[in-house]
Amino acid sequence: MDGIILYNPEGEPELLNNFTYCMHAGDIGIPLAPGPPPNSCNRSYISFELPPILENYYLDSVNVRLYQFESICNGSDQGGNAFPEWNVAGGDTIKCIMSHIDYGFQLDFEDWEKGDVGNPFTFTHNIGTVTDSGIDGYRYLNITDNVLLDYDLGRILTQFRIAFEINTDGDSLRDEVSFTTFESDIEIYQPKLYFYFSDGSAVEDKLLQKLGFSIFITPNPVSESSKISFLTLTPSLSIINLYNIKGQFVRSIFEGNIEKGLKEVFFCKEELSNGIYFVKIQIGSKQVMKKIVVIH
Repeated sequence: MDGIILYNPEGEPELLNNFTYCMHAGDIGIPLAPGPPPNSCNRSYISFELPPILENYYLDSVNVRLYQFESICNGSDQGGNAFPEWNVAGGDTIKCIMSHIDYGFQLDFEDWEKGDVGNPFTFTHNIGTVTDSGIDGYRYLNITDNVLLDYDLGRILTQFRIAFEINTDGDSLRDEVSFTTFESDIEIYQPKLYFYFSDGSAVEDKLLQKLGFSIFITPNPVSESSKISFLTLTPSLSIINLYNIKGQFVRSIFEGNIEKGLKEVFFCKEELSNGIYFVKIQIGSKQVMKKIVVIH
């Protein structure tokens, strides 16, 4: 799940684009036709589902990978190696940063400020520099502490904003970088998380995160029905609920006490409309959420 919010110099959001082929950050400069006024600026947002972590395995590190395919400076790519510049007092920005945020299940205009210092949905304003180069290629950033925080908070998604700290300089020239998204036609260029696990032999206690169960949903997408299979290591009360993309409760799928081992529950789409839903599975005090797609 990723998208873009575009903001105009008058202080009002102009455009919101979900599930796009490109993530842009920077100043669009001369307006598109048709499109927003000049010197509007883009911030991009990206969301990854968090996998369950099996018992006796520990999260060692996590890295995010993005692919930069374009960099524009002063309205011209100058051979593809130019990097954005803002002519503002105090010097030009030289970096594009990533911030750790929470924007829920669907991006909207109110998410523009998530990532700013002091915003209640900002976990970390600046994790680090995503890119400071106009040369195309992969970009990597270590987000271990951010993902661990998500697990500690019981979140099912880890979410980030890509932006420049300087939004626009009012010179009507385009300065921005662009990254591919999950919608990219070329799979190898799509965003990716790299999870590294260990058996705990050399991992500090603060990195321990054990869910104690694993989840499988097949088939997915769902055209008629799917089987939800989960393996748990201890007897416990289990609750399975269905939510829509806005996080609103749709219906209960299962609730009851289960023994340790493999449990299978069948899910029927019934009168659900096409779209993305989330199955929230709680086993004891632990929970995880999995995306499910309903098609007709």
